[in-house]
Amino acid sequence: MNLVEVQPRRNIRREEYVSKFPLSQGKIPGLEGPKISLTETIAISLYLARLSNTAHLLGDGSLEQEAQVISYVSWANEELLNILAKWYLPLIPNFANPPPYDREAVELGKKQSLALLNKVEEQIGPKAYLVGNSLTLADIFLAIFISRGLEWVLGAEWRERHPNIMRYFLRFADMPEVKEVVPHFILIDKETANEDPYAKK
Repeated sequence: MNLVEVQPRRNIRREEYVSKFPLSQGKIPGLEGPKISLTETIAISLYLARLSNTAHLLGDGSLEQEAQVISYVSWANEELLNILAKWYLPLIPNFANPPPYDREAVELGKKQSLALLNKVEEQIGPKAYLVGNSLTLADIFLAIFISRGLEWVLGAEWRERHPNIMRYFLRFADMPEVKEVVPHFILIDKETANEDPYAKK
């Protein structure tokens, strides 16, 4: 498998990407193979997990565990990421195509994110894995999406108040198979201020 870096919001290979995946509207990821062309994170993840199921990323092989994994994956992608992105995405600088900034919308995104993450803290409890007794796509989606918050808005004070999430996340981050892909996750010390990063100063 060959990986090609594409960053549509920074205009890195955006036109080339959109020409290959016209329905994507510039959203990543995309996968192109001899017999397949795919967009949408969940579709690509399920395809790759089933292509070689040696890692059992869809659970123990039972229909029940696979359904649980897909449920978590869908929830993380549609609910958690979308809500978190309302908070952190407008605060990221250096985009060629930045999302619109609205102070009140960011504050609402923050409020919704914190409420949802409090529920995640309760749900995780002492669990090492969301489904079964090994790493699945459910854990990958949850941890990676939380990492986006940790990079931009979930500072040290928030981390201290959410020991379950942080234990779960740090265990994930320390896995050898994760370190091969992401050697180091960024943990911001103080949340990014709710200010327009593109406003002239």
